[in-house]
Amino acid sequence: MRARADARPWRWTCLLVAGLSLLHLAVAGRMELTVDGAHYALYGLKLDWSYFDHPPMVGWLQALVLPFSHSDLAMRLVPIALMAGVALTLFRLAERLFPGESPWLPFVAVVLFQCAPMVQMLSLGLVPETPLLLIALTAATVLARTTDPDAGGPRTRDWLLLGVLLGLGGLSKYTAVTLVATTLLLLPRMGGLRALAAPGPWLAVVVAAALVSPVLLWNRAHDWASFTYQIDHGTGGDGWDVGNFLQTQAAQLAAYTPLVYVGGWIALVAAWRDRRERGVAVTYAVALPVLLLFGWNSGHAPGLPHWTALGWAGTAPLLARWLLRAWERRRSVRVLGWISAGLAGLAIALLHGLPFLPGNPFPPYKHPLGEIYGFRDAAAELVRLRDELATTPGPEPRLFVHNWSRASRTAWYSREPVIVLDDRYDQFDMWFGAPQPGDRGVLLVWSRDDRRREPSDLQLFERTRALEERPVLVFDKPVGLFRFYACEGYRDPSVPGPPPAAR
Repeated sequence: MRARADARPWRWTCLLVAGLSLLHLAVAGRMELTVDGAHYALYGLKLDWSYFDHPPMVGWLQALVLPFSHSDLAMRLVPIALMAGVALTLFRLAERLFPGESPWLPFVAVVLFQCAPMVQMLSLGLVPETPLLLIALTAATVLARTTDPDAGGPRTRDWLLLGVLLGLGGLSKYTAVTLVATTLLLLPRMGGLRALAAPGPWLAVVVAAALVSPVLLWNRAHDWASFTYQIDHGTGGDGWDVGNFLQTQAAQLAAYTPLVYVGGWIALVAAWRDRRERGVAVTYAVALPVLLLFGWNSGHAPGLPHWTALGWAGTAPLLARWLLRAWERRRSVRVLGWISAGLAGLAIALLHGLPFLPGNPFPPYKHPLGEIYGFRDAAAELVRLRDELATTPGPEPRLFVHNWSRASRTAWYSREPVIVLDDRYDQFDMWFGAPQPGDRGVLLVWSRDDRRREPSDLQLFERTRALEERPVLVFDKPVGLFRFYACEGYRDPSVPGPPPAAR
């Protein structure tokens, strides 16, 4: 790789990353944890070799912070630091992939990726994709170096480093298997079958397998529950449906901006004629396994936008090259760029500005961040009502919620066992067990409106009683509603019975 003649792009990238990190820190302590943020914070509280829905990396990382603080700000320090590392690593990757292009190409790649609202959200809540992004882009940088003909091919230490990164990826998320596909696709550029005659690749396999072994041992001890769940999750549903696919693509268009989504696919297609170039080949090997895997899976069930973050991060350097080449020549590209910049700026300003607004400009129950408010106080009230119920005759009362998304924040803020009432087996069943016949307790119900629909979970009990309801107020305007019910005599939902008696 040629020496960088202009250090300004790197300095501007560092300034951008530092500014965004400070912005994230300013917001981080002003919002309660999201569904996923609380779930993975619980991972950190309940350390294990692995977990039902994901490998353990997110929990292990949060466990490093928990001895010092349990605050909302502290729980966001890890994702803020990781996403800063992602941006800087993306710069170095772009620099290696396209050394003959403009020295500003790596900076443009970072800007494009950082403009995606989803990327800013990943900086404020830890999910498995966050460490995977940093690990995968570092692995891509190693592969970019080892596939450079001027570098003399991969050395043993390159293979060992790659094995470490593949293992760490496997500890982060199961879809890190795409990194194995990336490596195999680039193997011909690293010597092909001749490279397999050397000890390096096999040492990489041994190192990766050793690092991933906690996940394998945990699954073996739990009847391969995590693998079964992920396979069913990715291929379930009623067959492949184009509506699910289009819904997922529309979500990605909004989450990553039209420029990244539309321009990214255009750049990938347009680069086909240059597919023998090392930078294009590495981009294809990193991005396409992710985008195609989740594109196919989304036909079975709509996918979440952050699942494809690695695909769009891997595409960003190629998109930056296409954009820089086309900007002056094509008016349509400039229009797409400015529209995307405006939408991204608005979305990012809303995300970071809402917690600082001096009032609530939204109609009742329409606040875009309404779901993240109020769970700390609701969890405390749920425990208080449970303790009151414990003074009456009967079995030891428990805390009930409908599903895991309610359980994550309730359990995190209460630090109490929370029983999930739905019929889906998940991590909370492993931690706290399932409801048993005859159980009683207090049920927490959350809704985004004030319509008084009776929750279906009341049908699971012989007797129920409404205790109280609490609207969640942001500047005296409701954004959500919590309701609390005393419930007695849990019964197996598979056994028919009379409707619950209200009293």
